[in-house]
Amino acid sequence: MTTPDFARPKTSYRKLHVFRKAEAIYDLTYFFLQSHIAKTDRTYDQMLQAARSGKQNIVEGRSDAASSAEIEIKLFGVARGSLHELLNDYEDYMRTRQIKFWSQSHPRFANLRKTCRDHNDTAFFTSLANRLNDEEFCNMMLTLINQTISMLNKMIDLIKADFLKKGGIKEQMYAARIHSRTSENN
Repeated sequence: MTTPDFARPKTSYRKLHVFRKAEAIYDLTYFFLQSHIAKTDRTYDQMLQAARSGKQNIVEGRSDAASSAEIEIKLFGVARGSLHELLNDYEDYMRTRQIKFWSQSHPRFANLRKTCRDHNDTAFFTSLANRLNDEEFCNMMLTLINQTISMLNKMIDLIKADFLKKGGIKEQMYAARIHSRTSENN
């Protein structure tokens, strides 16, 4: 009989595609703000902090995951909320400057969605950034942010399913203690 396993750290946040995409969003937002929004504009700080919060809450959630599914779910939820806020800031920027939003019927939409889905690292996207006009860049950001929010939704669903299957840390610790006592008596 094997000893029940509990409180093991989960996969590093750096290996998560959702983190890598969130990191690209932060880096691209920083790049965008440098050339498009004055540092004295409140929007500058709001967008940068929303992008940072999207990334950092994934880091903290995954780091605390071994001891609490509840904390991981909450922090991934905060990351998702921050990315929704950032999404809305990009939409505001586009709307107020009359930049075209690409719908699914736009001839470049499918390719953009596939490109964003297939790449996760910040170096790929930052290499594109200098070559894109505002319409292309902003639509790429909307796509990346929406995909990352979708990924966070799936991660939260997986954490919930894992909790229902294995229970929380207290249940796992109790099962391990009972197993240990049973093993000692045999």
